[in-house]
Amino acid sequence: MTQLSELSVRITHRYEANGLATERTIDIETVPARFVGQPAEAAQAVATDAVAGQVVTGLRSADPALTDRFTKVLANGAHCVAGDTGTDHVAVLDNATGLMWSVESLGDADGDGIEQKACIDRCAELRLLGFDDWRLPTRAELAGLVDDTRHEPAIDTNAFPRVKPNWHWTSTPCAWSSASAWCVYFDGGSVYSGLRGGDGFALAVRRAGQ
Repeated sequence: MTQLSELSVRITHRYEANGLATERTIDIETVPARFVGQPAEAAQAVATDAVAGQVVTGLRSADPALTDRFTKVLANGAHCVAGDTGTDHVAVLDNATGLMWSVESLGDADGDGIEQKACIDRCAELRLLGFDDWRLPTRAELAGLVDDTRHEPAIDTNAFPRVKPNWHWTSTPCAWSSASAWCVYFDGGSVYSGLRGGDGFALAVRRAGQ
């Protein structure tokens, strides 16, 4: 067994810490193999969603090496060229994860926040670009959009021009209470739990290519 003194030890990056915490437990066995010695500047970690059983890679949108992470999709389905600065697109393809995202925070008819169940319904009812498989994202998926070089909102506003700097619900329940679920605060990028009846917004997602 490798002794701790033989390892390169440092403070974890936020993405790495997020990757260790699933919705039910922390997998201690994976810590040495997955994170010790990984360069902090890579800002990349695997975030395991215990509920959905998915593995999602969290990346910093502002990293110069990741400028082509998002491909903008117009209302007619056309894809914009890399580097396009327009904001009239309705969705983006995340080339790092294979997910397609809507780029507008969904709430009620007045633009206000709604409870988590209503967010789930809003996403399921969405027919953006002709697709009917839109859903509320998991905690790991939504947290992967946080850009820690930005705030108000803490997200790439070129890719997501109409995301509100407010609470956004996820589909991931809290392990300790069926009355609570996880949400992402896009004002500063924090991830918190909250009572499902509280007001928040939805950012719809689907798996591209399906």
